[in-house]
Amino acid sequence: MGRGHWIAIAGIALAGLLLRCLAARGGLWLDEAWSAIFAQEVATPAGVLLQINHDNNHHLNTLWLQLVGPAAPPMLQRALSIVSGTATIIVAAQIAGLRGPVPAILAAVAFCLAPFLLTYGAEARGYAPMLFAWVCAIGVIDRWLADPVQAKPATGVAIAALVGCLAQATMMFGLAMLALWVTVERVRRAGWRRGLIDTVALFAPAGVVTLALITSAWAAAATGGTGFHLGNREPHDWGKWLDAMGQLIDGTVGSVVVLLLLGYLVRNVRERMVTLAAIACVLPLLVAIVALPNSGAARYYVVILPPLLLLAAIALSSAARQPVGRWLAAAIGLAFLANTAWADGALLRNLRGDPGRAVATLAHTAPHGAAVSLDYARSSAILIAAARSQHYPITLASTPCPPARFHFVERDGDAAFPTIPNWCGRPYREVARGDPSGLSGTHWRLYAAMR
Repeated sequence: MGRGHWIAIAGIALAGLLLRCLAARGGLWLDEAWSAIFAQEVATPAGVLLQINHDNNHHLNTLWLQLVGPAAPPMLQRALSIVSGTATIIVAAQIAGLRGPVPAILAAVAFCLAPFLLTYGAEARGYAPMLFAWVCAIGVIDRWLADPVQAKPATGVAIAALVGCLAQATMMFGLAMLALWVTVERVRRAGWRRGLIDTVALFAPAGVVTLALITSAWAAAATGGTGFHLGNREPHDWGKWLDAMGQLIDGTVGSVVVLLLLGYLVRNVRERMVTLAAIACVLPLLVAIVALPNSGAARYYVVILPPLLLLAAIALSSAARQPVGRWLAAAIGLAFLANTAWADGALLRNLRGDPGRAVATLAHTAPHGAAVSLDYARSSAILIAAARSQHYPITLASTPCPPARFHFVERDGDAAFPTIPNWCGRPYREVARGDPSGLSGTHWRLYAAMR
């Protein structure tokens, strides 16, 4: 890794920063908006840690939202994720750089453009800081596995566990994968006894940290009187699970890259990243077999992407050393770039449906404020968050009838909107709409009364 290589990686990271800033425009969508509401309701950092007993409370993100305040522009509210997502590009390049400059640059490009990482690196939720901590943990462990004579980075792994779990609870999946990775690699090199001892010694502090966080969350929920709440709990469905797998493959690495990885697993089993990638591939299948709820949510498997992308970068570099492999690597690289350009372009255009345009429309039509009625009470967070960031006075109707002059309708997925908008006998016409295409966002319509 020479100076020129790091300059190239820095340029790729700056491009990733720009992409994330562009993707961070637009109003907060439903989950982001509720995080902002939670942050202001509890008022203090202690409240964020102890009083919001809800799975939509990604603690570090909620603390950031509380710090910047409800009137902050959306890009500032998403700044924690933007910075975390950009930093992850550099860390990934460092990990792949242990194998040479070409894998490092390929990894930087993959982490810069992958639609999953761009999406979560530009929204006010906890996935981006969690992924940053997760990739840092991969990095310190990978470096140690390359030379196990060095002191075990137990403190570094514990810090990553603390930051990652506070950012988003799926970090626990990542920690389990890392522990299995270390066990397999050390047992293969040093035997069962030494392998198990090394794994326990490396992960004991991280285990204590994780257990303490789980205990604290359980105690807070138990003493709060209302228990822990899930925003959405769907039973396992194989069809939705397959859809989630399709999003992971098509929206991130591309099916062609997956085929390359399968060939690489057979050809070069000595690369230690192969083991972690194989373990990562097993995680979604395990979730499906156990039939855990919400198994059809692709975002819960986001931890499997860094190992796959890292291995893809290493595999492409290795394939490019062969005459035939060079053409294959070029074809795969072009397919990846075309796939990501299409998916990333869609995100940059529709901005998760941009609910902020609903308030912008209200401000244009009724500059001094407006009353809005809702189909669903949960939609109130979207309008409140957008109105606060745009400094627009809005009143939400407390009763459905008689309906207000404006009516806001939000839907999940492909659920239909009314073909003839009419509430309480009052006809309406559509004045604004938003439809996301991608991994997250809000489908919505804003209607205005015709009389």
